[in-house]
Amino acid sequence: MSQTADSGRGLAAILPGTAGEQPDAEARRDTRSGALRVVTEDLAAEVASTESGIALIYKALDALVEQFGLDDAAVVLEEPGIGRQVFCAGRRPLVADDEELLTSPPGLYTQPALEEHGFDRSLMLSLCVLALRLDVLRYDAWHDPLTSLYDRRSFDRLLEMAIARTNRYGWPFSLVILDVDDLKAINDAEGHPAGDEALRQLGERFRRALRFGDNAARIGGDEFAMILPNTEADLVPALLERVRNAPGFTRDCPRFSFGVAQCPGEASEIEELVRIADARLYEDKGQK
Repeated sequence: MSQTADSGRGLAAILPGTAGEQPDAEARRDTRSGALRVVTEDLAAEVASTESGIALIYKALDALVEQFGLDDAAVVLEEPGIGRQVFCAGRRPLVADDEELLTSPPGLYTQPALEEHGFDRSLMLSLCVLALRLDVLRYDAWHDPLTSLYDRRSFDRLLEMAIARTNRYGWPFSLVILDVDDLKAINDAEGHPAGDEALRQLGERFRRALRFGDNAARIGGDEFAMILPNTEADLVPALLERVRNAPGFTRDCPRFSFGVAQCPGEASEIEELVRIADARLYEDKGQK
């Protein structure tokens, strides 16, 4: 889609030419300039405090649509490490008329087009990029870069919250701690990249097998842990068997040992719960 006001279908760019303006165009620009400053200032104020950069981008697009009575608005972003992202007002999915947005230059697009005068388009685009990058940084801060599961620090927070909910509301859960038995053998025989791939695929196996609300983390080099709400200990072996037998992987699941502790049935404090699960993990490992 070209960045012109007469594109004919889909979204027109927010920066059309100014030829053919009516006599009152300057007054309209002044009004829109002030309104657009409000939109961008509000967006800038919320970037630092928002919990979701994506939600903030949609909020900015919806504000433009509401402020100027637009039919539609979209922003196209393309950043290293993030790739091409297209966001449409109202969180609507892309349709056939939007296909040009998939190849159009990064920018802010509206239907009908808005005049450029008084509007700092680059500021709004930069704030949208910043909001999206903050989401990526938040994700990276919570997740293990190799497996994309939660990391140790994040899992400790999740465990604290799970125990707090159990102590307050009586909601039970099982803590599972796992240890890969043969990672050193894989590294020695096939090299460390093969060991990393085994761990990466194990993380994907967990994601496929777990339910919504379950949490899994890589808490050490070859150590993993899971929080399984409303799951009895005797149901865990069947879950782990689904992990081992998950289809679609290029290598067999590495062997692992595990231990389970239940909260509040066996412990209601982090240290004791982890101690019980660890002890059972080593019992399981000693039987192999």
